[in-house]
Amino acid sequence: MEEEFENVAFIVGAGGVENAWKPIIELLGRSFPEINDADTANCFFARFIYLLRFYATGTFPNAGIALEGMLNDFKEMKDAIASELIKAERLGIIKPRAEFEHVLHKFIFSTNNKAVFFTTNWDTVLDNYINILGECNYPKEGSDIPTFHFHGSAYTPNELYFPSEIVTEPYRNKEDNQIMGGNHGTIWQTLEGCNKTVLYGLSLDPLDAELSQTLAAGWSSPNLREIIVVNPSHEKVCKRVKLLLDKRYPAKVTGYSPFDLTTSYDY
Repeated sequence: MEEEFENVAFIVGAGGVENAWKPIIELLGRSFPEINDADTANCFFARFIYLLRFYATGTFPNAGIALEGMLNDFKEMKDAIASELIKAERLGIIKPRAEFEHVLHKFIFSTNNKAVFFTTNWDTVLDNYINILGECNYPKEGSDIPTFHFHGSAYTPNELYFPSEIVTEPYRNKEDNQIMGGNHGTIWQTLEGCNKTVLYGLSLDPLDAELSQTLAAGWSSPNLREIIVVNPSHEKVCKRVKLLLDKRYPAKVTGYSPFDLTTSYDY
């Protein structure tokens, strides 16, 4: 008799990487000294995206010239961020948090799991690490776990997705919008086939409404049975998760602290 596998979506954010924002903050801080933490970096990015939209839809004189200048800055910023992240990963400046391996062993590397890995991170620290461990036993021992980047990868700088962006933006060309939309469509369709989701190091920040909607679309499925949140602020994140669930397909929502994986909290 063929062994039955449970399909598990493992979704990880910047909270799973030590010093995740350090290379980006240091890069931006060279030009903008006021940017000294992840919060100020996110505020900077969100305003930058707002201005791109403003100039792309503006009918006032010189709007097109302003947009062209900002798009050049946008490309240079993406290329610089990608370069810094790749270098930081190579030097070990950004690396998996110590708890990451324990989360994998408890929730992912069990006997009957077929895992798919999703990350909102631009770097590839965790995708590489999860497969270096090589303990996924589906479809064969040592096989790679498929990886999807919600917000693009440092190895494809043009596809980096910034805070507050959505799949269809007026400052992108049609082809780039299709790439963004296709990527998110693939993610939610993959999620639809999963029985369980494990969220680790991801806050579901209201700034990223598109991520929330993508997850909501993927979770709107009769296949979904459980969502596990591993986060120091698991109560807050679990409340946000429950807002995204389809009432037709109720799922168990459980929270854990990454520092205590023996104690669970039902929400």
